[in-house]
Amino acid sequence: MKTFWATARMCMVEKSYFGLGNLIGEYLLRTVGLMVMLMVWRSLALQGADMQGLSLNQLMMYTILTTVLRPLLDVRTPASDWLHDGTVLSLYLRPAPVLSQLAAYTVGGWCLPVAIMTLPGLLTGVTCGVDFRPASLLFLPSLVLSVAEGFAVDFLFACLLIRLKNLSWVMECLRTALCALLTGAVIPFAALPWGIGRFLALTPLGTLAGAAPAIYVGLESPGPILLAQACWTVLLWPLAIWRFRRAREKMISYGG
Repeated sequence: MKTFWATARMCMVEKSYFGLGNLIGEYLLRTVGLMVMLMVWRSLALQGADMQGLSLNQLMMYTILTTVLRPLLDVRTPASDWLHDGTVLSLYLRPAPVLSQLAAYTVGGWCLPVAIMTLPGLLTGVTCGVDFRPASLLFLPSLVLSVAEGFAVDFLFACLLIRLKNLSWVMECLRTALCALLTGAVIPFAALPWGIGRFLALTPLGTLAGAAPAIYVGLESPGPILLAQACWTVLLWPLAIWRFRRAREKMISYGG
């Protein structure tokens, strides 16, 4: 674990290389996007739109949580980028498992984004009158399971990228579309019509971004969600490790 946290700490420092101004500018734009989404929800509620039984406070709190916790709810390791440019090859020269190194770099990269977005998110919510009290503290184990499952899903996408001979742009477009649609990161599953959300909430992608926030705001019952997350984590991790070991013999990148 000492190696893991040392690597994570180096990645955290690396995120600040471009200066405080760059960081503030990037997350200021995200804060503006958050405010726009909150205004959209408020406008729809005032116009009497059918929210499928969701309250305005739930929608706003859900949006704030998914924005602030975005790096944890949509785990993106540097695997895809490093496979493309060949950086991943250097990981094999170090005395630590490759997947462990990728996870350490990712965890270290979460510190600044979450820390910087927390205060604007809270201030925006308080200004809009959002009640931040959680409906259930079981959102914490759900968040841990989301992160664990997210790493497995990311490594499987990396294996698929190797299979596609490093078509990184195609993979990025495919993944962005699937995650926006099927993870609940933008629209809560409970707000979807015809009961579609009930099915999606228990799928591998659906138990990532939408699970912990839905439990926090009381949109979903914790029991089925936690059970689904635990099952998918147990199933996907062995699959990811096995597929990565099989796929590494087929790695290609610029330079050979």
